[in-house]
Amino acid sequence: MRQLLITITLVLAGMFSVLAQTAAVPDFSGTWVLNIAKSTLAKDNTIKSETVVIEYKKSKIVFHYKTDGRKNTETYMPDGQARVTEDMSTGQLISKASWHDSSLVIESTLHMKMPNVVVTVSGLKPVIDTWTLAADGRTLTHETDEPKEIFVYDRQ
Repeated sequence: MRQLLITITLVLAGMFSVLAQTAAVPDFSGTWVLNIAKSTLAKDNTIKSETVVIEYKKSKIVFHYKTDGRKNTETYMPDGQARVTEDMSTGQLISKASWHDSSLVIESTLHMKMPNVVVTVSGLKPVIDTWTLAADGRTLTHETDEPKEIFVYDRQ
């Protein structure tokens, strides 16, 4: 009987842990406008304006960027699995996205292509992007580590 109670307790604790982790995932959905005055950009960064529309589509998070009039879309599945996120003539950008507490962390590495060969440069750290929603849900922060920048967006 005691063993059964311990087993039930452990199963319930595991279920509540999974539910708590699921509930902790914030919803970044919406339209976000870069607040340059609150951001810390690299000296050589020339961005004048940026709007990001973020959508959840099933298990994917989709970022639609409009930066100084240029449009770009990035799609991630925040499950920790590495996937090709951009295929270029010179190589592939391989990214994995996952939730760390209430922040979305995206780790990306570049795999170079040469004719009939794929080269992964070793010794380089992945580029890490961290997205965090403020407690009031009105500000979204995007931190990059290479170069070190902090982009602050206001919800529209």
